[in-house]
Amino acid sequence: MDQAEITQLLGVENGELTAEQELAMEQVYQHLRTIAHGQRLKVSGNRIDTTALVNEAWLKSQRAKNGFNDRDHFFAYCALAMRHILFDQARRNRLITYVDDDSALDRMPVYQQSETMLELERQLEKLREFEPRLEQVFTCKFFGDMPFDAIARVLGLSERTVFRDWQKARTMLAVAMGE
Repeated sequence: MDQAEITQLLGVENGELTAEQELAMEQVYQHLRTIAHGQRLKVSGNRIDTTALVNEAWLKSQRAKNGFNDRDHFFAYCALAMRHILFDQARRNRLITYVDDDSALDRMPVYQQSETMLELERQLEKLREFEPRLEQVFTCKFFGDMPFDAIARVLGLSERTVFRDWQKARTMLAVAMGE
């Protein structure tokens, strides 16, 4: 199924789907599962499984009021949704991690990984204040595993500009996070 057909399918309103459309939806869902699985590897210790991450991102996408221009916009939206879901989970993990002795926190991987995710979110907010486009490119690439050409179409930029923005955003975040 080509991009135009998937784009049309994403705009279907709670109607009956043909067998071909159901197959296409399964392909979209499997692609989202692949992205979500990659997120779980990048952001470990988040206590959310691949299926839950995909389902939450899917539900958020279905509540989008304006719909999507095309397949690339849909996956960019899902990347942002996954980012927010993982951030919220990290925040919850940190809140439920209570110990009497603060030195015990150093031995708790979930707490440490949640702190890393929260720090990444803080740095992304700062990056957005500095240059919103860098934050958008980073979110699409890191959280959505989108190819540079798709990001370029979504943001209306050249592929080369997106690649340079990706490198710049990665470098700035690495320096800010001390890595």
